[in-house]
Amino acid sequence: MTEQIKVSVLITSYNLEGMINDALKSVLGQECGFDFEVIVGDDGSTDKTVDILKQWMEKHPGKIRLFKMPREEGVKYNPVHRAAANRLNILKEAKGEYCCFLDGDDYYTSKHRLQRMADVLDADPGCIMCSHNLWMVYENGEKHKLMRAKKEHKYSLSQYWKLMFLQANALMFRNIYAQHTPEGALARNFDDNNITFWLFQYGKMYYLPECMGAYRQSEDSSWNKMSALQHAALNMTGYNVELLTAPQHKELSDIRHYKDLKTLYDKRGTYGPEDLEPFYDNAEKEGLAEALKAYSLGKPSPELEKEMKKRLDKAKRGYFLAKARRAISKLLGKY
Repeated sequence: MTEQIKVSVLITSYNLEGMINDALKSVLGQECGFDFEVIVGDDGSTDKTVDILKQWMEKHPGKIRLFKMPREEGVKYNPVHRAAANRLNILKEAKGEYCCFLDGDDYYTSKHRLQRMADVLDADPGCIMCSHNLWMVYENGEKHKLMRAKKEHKYSLSQYWKLMFLQANALMFRNIYAQHTPEGALARNFDDNNITFWLFQYGKMYYLPECMGAYRQSEDSSWNKMSALQHAALNMTGYNVELLTAPQHKELSDIRHYKDLKTLYDKRGTYGPEDLEPFYDNAEKEGLAEALKAYSLGKPSPELEKEMKKRLDKAKRGYFLAKARRAISKLLGKY
């Protein structure tokens, strides 16, 4: 690592000519007492995104590095795998002590974001990452906080994983890539939840309740275009990745994905592989046995239905117990 660079901001982009300026402006406008670098990974944009990036590079020589992934015309790519490869391509180039991911269509809303988070990590070596709340910004101008947690707090995996969610853009984390390089299914599915789960294997999360970033919500996003069944299928892929990454935390993963399994179970016997695409095909190709087992509820055998009902009942108890504990924490002003 280069001692002069404290933080590496890792921006991913693909056809974002109308939004990439906001991301770069918010990053390069950061006010902090240390040097930071900006690394952009572009996933083969065909619009003016790369031209805009090059303009920013000319304005800030030596500050921004750009890595472009090739994209062949007519080839159908797996978007999850492409996004994961893009993130890892630039993470391995990071020279900073700390790293932050930022999707190119999102942006920071505080000029002190990098300084505030780096100070937290400097002060607490037991934390592998620092996080903050996010504004969910909608196309009609409305915005809402992503997290309801109002208290600054240090979270373990057990405390966080059952009910909480933060996008990876909300994190600053120690640069552990060389020592703990993501591999296998984790590397192919290196997205929000899987990134956070990976980091939790090496320390705790320090949470700041301030909203210091914007998480754009588009009606045309791939997530919003999916059905509830497809949402569940996608999340069960993440569940399988968690089990492969850290099988000792299966109970936590069962609780976190209780609602996903319940969706698939409640609609059992009414869907086939075509209703779960592209996640069914991906799971088959990757050999994600646990995800495929959950998908098989579309046409379950009596034995599978009984097994899944038992798992669901156990996860349900853990899920509602976690919700009860959170409700008590809220009443006591500790959440």
